[in-house]
Formats: sequence, C-alpha cells, structure tokens
Amino acid sequence: MKLTLKQLIIIAATVAFSFPVMYMLMLFATGNARIEFNQPAKEKKDEKQLKFMRQSARKDSLSAVQSQTFLAVEQEKADLIAEKKRFAEQQERVLMVQQELEKTRGELMEERKKLEKLVGQSDTLEKKRIKQLAKVYGAMRPEEAARILETLDDQLVIQILALMGDDRQKAKILSILSPEKAARISTKIGKTIK
Repeated sequence: MKLTLKQLIIIAATVAFSFPVMYMLMLFATGNARIEFNQPAKEKKDEKQLKFMRQSARKDSLSAVQSQTFLAVEQEKADLIAEKKRFAEQQERVLMVQQELEKTRGELMEERKKLEKLVGQSDTLEKKRIKQLAKVYGAMRPEEAARILETLDDQLVIQILALMGDDRQKAKILSILSPEKAARISTKIGKTIK
C-alpha cells in the first residue's frame, strides 16, 4: 500500500479537522460540556449561588470533621497528660513506701541486735547465777543439798552439779537423791558427755 503525497495531505487534513469535532462530541457525551440557549441572567446567578453553596457546605463538612478530629486529638492529649501525672504520683508513692520500708527494716535490725545483746547478757547472768548456786550447794552438807536439789528441775540440777568442783560432793549428793531422780540425772549427764 503506497500512499501518494496527495493522499497523505488529505488524511492529515481530515485528521486535523476531525479531531476538534471528535473532542467536542466526547465532551458532550461525558456531560462536561453543554449548549444553553437564551438562559435568563437570574438563573445563571442562582446557579452560581448554588455552586457556591455546594462548595461552602462541602468545606463546612470538612471543617466540621477536621474540628472533631482536632478535638478528639486534644482530648486524647489531655488524657495522656493526666495519665502521665497519675503515673508520676504513683511512682512517687512507691518510692516513699520503699523508703519507709528501708527505714523500718533498719530499725528492726537495730532492735534485733539489741535483743540479741540482751539475750546474751541474760545467758551470762544465768550462768553466773548457776555458778553461784553450785558454790552454795558445794559448801552445804550433802544431805541438805540433796533435799533442796530433789525439788528443782532436772536440767538445773545437772547444770549445778556440772559446775561443782568436788566430785566426791557430787557423788554424795547423787546417792542421797531419790533413785528415780538420780537415774534421770545420771542418764542425762551421760548423754551430754557423749
């Protein structure tokens, strides 16, 4: 298919003149262009006002949505600030409670040391008292000492006898005690020696 120069010119002229016509037809078909004949000026004014009102209503609705969004963001921001403040207050209270606990713990440790010291002193005083009793019972006649020791607790009797220096005195006292008490004391002394 060979085209001559004349044919090419005709095709180019047809395309050049038909393009605007086709373009206008497309605009009419899509509704972007229309032909109006003798429209009264009042209707044009109302149409412009209607168009302005449509645009204004759209802007107002966007503005309202944006305003609501802004208010929601501001409320969320205020809630976050309040929550942060509550968190800081709780953290401060926790720190105060921790400090009080540390202080109370220190005071309890001091009281414990004092009590341990008092218990130690009590034990020392008790040992001194038992030592003194052992001297007294060691100086007594065996019959008198045995009568008194018969009424005392077995553990106390063992401690007194252990602190007596004279083994003969201990033996005489044990022989005078009731056989049951002497057996119990001897058994307990035997267990402590092991």
